[in-house]
Amino acid sequence: MPTRGQVATGDDGVEDTIARIFQQVQGNVASHKKNVVQLHKIHTQCAQQSPSATSRVKLPGEGQFNETIRSMLYRILPLKKGTTVADRIVRFIGSYIKYLAERTSEEQQRSERGPDTEDTLASKFVDFQIRTFLKGFNSKDKIVRYRSVQLVAEIVTSLGEIDEDLYNVLRRSILERVLDKESSVRVQAVIAIGKLHKGESPRDADDEDVSLVDVLCDVLQHDVSGEVRRVALLNTPTTERTLESIISRIQDIDDGVRRIVFQHSLPQIPHPRVLTIVQRERILRTGLGDRESSVVEASKNLVLKWVETLDGDLLKFLETFDLVGGDVAERALSALFDIKPALMDAINFDGAFWNALTPERAFLARVLVDYCIKHDDTARVETVLPVVTALAFLIQTFYNRLVERVRNKDDQAIPSGSLDLKEMISDQEASLDAEELDLEFIVGELYRMAANADYGDEIGRRKMFVLIREMIGQKSLPDGLVPGCLDVLSRLSLNERDFIRLIVEVIQIMRDPGTDLDQELPPDDDTQVEDTPVKRARLFQVPVEKSEDEVKRSMETDMRCLSLCTAMLERVMSTFDENSTLDGILSELIIPAVKSKDPAMRERGMVALGLCCLIHRKMAINSFGLFLNQVEKASPTLQVRALQIIFDMLTLYERDLMKPRPGLENPQEQIVEFLLGVLGNSDMEGIQFTAALGLSKLLITGVIDQDRVLQSLVMIYFSPETAGNQRLRQCLSVTLPIYACSANRNQQGLQRVVIPSIKILSEVYEELEEEQEMVAPVQILGTLIDWTDPRNLFDTNVNTHDTNYEEVHIDLAIEMVTSMFDEDAHRRLYIQLLSKLYLPPGIDDNKLRKLKYLASSYKLNRPFPDSTSKNAFDRFLKTLDKNYVDILNGISEEESRKLEALQDLFQFIDELVPEEGVSAPVDGRRRPNKTRTNDVTKKKAKRKRDSSDDSQNEGAAASPTPAKRSRPTRAAKRETIEEIDADIDQLLGKKVKRTSASSSLSISSSNKAGIGGTNGRKSARPGNKTKANQQHTAPTHDSSSDDLLESDDDEKVALESTLPDGSEFSSGGESENEIAGGLLLGSDDET
Repeated sequence: MPTRGQVATGDDGVEDTIARIFQQVQGNVASHKKNVVQLHKIHTQCAQQSPSATSRVKLPGEGQFNETIRSMLYRILPLKKGTTVADRIVRFIGSYIKYLAERTSEEQQRSERGPDTEDTLASKFVDFQIRTFLKGFNSKDKIVRYRSVQLVAEIVTSLGEIDEDLYNVLRRSILERVLDKESSVRVQAVIAIGKLHKGESPRDADDEDVSLVDVLCDVLQHDVSGEVRRVALLNTPTTERTLESIISRIQDIDDGVRRIVFQHSLPQIPHPRVLTIVQRERILRTGLGDRESSVVEASKNLVLKWVETLDGDLLKFLETFDLVGGDVAERALSALFDIKPALMDAINFDGAFWNALTPERAFLARVLVDYCIKHDDTARVETVLPVVTALAFLIQTFYNRLVERVRNKDDQAIPSGSLDLKEMISDQEASLDAEELDLEFIVGELYRMAANADYGDEIGRRKMFVLIREMIGQKSLPDGLVPGCLDVLSRLSLNERDFIRLIVEVIQIMRDPGTDLDQELPPDDDTQVEDTPVKRARLFQVPVEKSEDEVKRSMETDMRCLSLCTAMLERVMSTFDENSTLDGILSELIIPAVKSKDPAMRERGMVALGLCCLIHRKMAINSFGLFLNQVEKASPTLQVRALQIIFDMLTLYERDLMKPRPGLENPQEQIVEFLLGVLGNSDMEGIQFTAALGLSKLLITGVIDQDRVLQSLVMIYFSPETAGNQRLRQCLSVTLPIYACSANRNQQGLQRVVIPSIKILSEVYEELEEEQEMVAPVQILGTLIDWTDPRNLFDTNVNTHDTNYEEVHIDLAIEMVTSMFDEDAHRRLYIQLLSKLYLPPGIDDNKLRKLKYLASSYKLNRPFPDSTSKNAFDRFLKTLDKNYVDILNGISEEESRKLEALQDLFQFIDELVPEEGVSAPVDGRRRPNKTRTNDVTKKKAKRKRDSSDDSQNEGAAASPTPAKRSRPTRAAKRETIEEIDADIDQLLGKKVKRTSASSSLSISSSNKAGIGGTNGRKSARPGNKTKANQQHTAPTHDSSSDDLLESDDDEKVALESTLPDGSEFSSGGESENEIAGGLLLGSDDET
């Protein structure tokens, strides 16, 4: 007996000790550390012994230790994914290999030996185990493949260095498993690659081999499993080479993948300036706008990390964005204020801050003001914004600088001197342009802050009013600042009529500079322009004759006036009748612009006319034909504008534009026909997008409810012709589900167009060209089924017991089964997705019977495309019979035929003619219809008698009429069935015997299981050992084990044992782990 601190080195002692160790580690993880140390002691002692070449007694050396460990690991190979005890054992092996590698490295350092002087204890153990379990990589059993790859991945994760030959074999095997059909196997292969790529250098891979990092990127972008993509993302390093692949996953369909990108991958970027402006804005725009709250939180944390990388300086953070191009920087700042409010107190908005305004400072102040107003923090707004008078002086100061820069730019002329001088002047112009854009942006931000200022101070209000009114009348005001300037003026005006009056006065002064309106206005501010006839008569006087320069200046003035007029009309809601001064603008400015030959002026005139139509009903009715004409004949840009105006007018004046009129009996039909023609015939992506968006809005609002419009949108969405129009696809991917799930009647309308759309789209799919891309019909039908699912309705208050609400998929199922009778090409598609339909408990009895009779008739009269379809169809029928047994068995077929609601159904069924390939019923003939009329029976009998009489009159040469076959008795039928069964047994005798032999092997090995099994299996426990356990033999392997790896799944032997808590590992005898290892992995000779 060994003393304390020693381990028994006999065969039985080593195996029993290792079995007890594995017995403990499968129970809990807490015991792993001490058992790792204990196992290392056994390993060291076994390695110190070597078997004698002359002795017949086999000593338990290092090889015996490795085989014992392998035999223990064989036990977990048949265990499914998720078995806790198996995962603990895998984790224990990884911990032991890591510990073994560390101890080996320490011993080499103490002995001052290099790592490659000789084979170490760790290298030999790792080499033996990896080569053993590499055999399981090609097993046909998916569970064995999973456990084998999992073990190797755990070993690779824990090891240090391995032999080069073994590395090459391991690399090839793992790359093959990356393409495994089972996602669980691919996950473990990706984990192994994530470890191997860290030690890979460019010279390690051959010229024809791909880099492991490229493999990870490929898996990250193209694997269909979200779990595999998540693991690949966690194991992919964030480098310049992989950055684009990682960023592409911010729009992954899996929420977990998107979250990991923001939590794990992107925070590894050392500085935000490593990314381009486009990449930064794309990342934050997608992350902060994600539908999943966890992804949004991860995006906010990423923004905070970037700010902390910049020492918490918000101004430096804003310098990394394009403040003019979009709202990404604003959303990022708002996210920062949400997650860390202390940042709002980090900046002091004093006089020095406002006097040294930059685009970043102005943007920061404006966003903070908007954020505080949104969250009702008025106290902070007062501390941030200066008083109104000071704000007015700020606007005036920076506007004067802007005007000065514009004048300097206009006065700058490129001389005809040397090339260097021209380049210097060009650089100066670029600098002036940049400074001009910065000043324009600052003034625009000041406008937006002024629109939210408190105008309780009358002095400040008057100062701001005079300043804004004067700036609007200046031609030097850039067009981009006009909307912001009008927002401030609208806030300062008394009401909407006063706002319109001010703009009309400014337009009059610009068009006729000699008019002095201030002298003619009475002191009362309520007096309107329409109250002064003299002034209204003098509006918009156009000179009779003009020179070319005057015409050019006049066009520039009209363009500015149209810009003011458009911005004003966008901000008013009162009608033309309430503001008669708009008549002058319409007749003298807008109408001439619409008739102009200049494209830019004509476009602005059309937009202004469309806005006028939105507040003038009669004008809209009279001008509707004009806009329809522009859609057909105008330029593409103007066509888009005209379409937008048409859809706005249809939404606002539906009844007036679509009601019948003299000479136009059905205007709605003609309008729909026109819009569908624009959608289907236009080659411009912008026009297609505008038409699809407008039609979707008309459908959602109920202005149009025609099925052909909905079908056109569905078909244009899935059509390969629109694959490159991403705006169109994105629009319809949002509007179509919203339309379908917003109301029950919308789902019913979509259900009616499913089958017609699938027929056409399937034909298009079959005729696809090589360069075209299209979604498969099975995915299209699956998407439409999901959109018509009544459980996806947005309105949660809908009564779930409403019949119409629940019958959408019942009607769709009836249409699908009915179509299967005549459509051979679509039968497999329909049968495949019948099980995806939602059939709730409350269904109309007649519709349910109709579906059942149609499905049963199809089975009798039409062939199935393949056995898979037949099995799927049988499962669908069984589901109907099981869930609705009371309804289906409530009345007989004879009674159902008397129901008026089912008369058309039975007429359709009775007229069916069976197709070739339909299997006959069990009795060999088709069952007659019991409810056929007597007339049909009499006619058949009469034809038979006439035929019999004719044959008898032909003479002696005629053959006698065959006797009628009698129906076999029940006993005779039983004998026939028994004879058939005997013949089948005789034909399959050899196969049955072979299967029985293999089954006996499996049973015998299972009965010896040392792993705690179920279903009455005996477990070997201490003190209750079986005879097989008491008898020890050396582990052997069947020579035919490797052949079983390549056999079919139906013929291979697999252990069904499980490894629950409390089960034991035992040693001795030819236990089931040795048999399983040989059968599943092969013999040692192949290593």
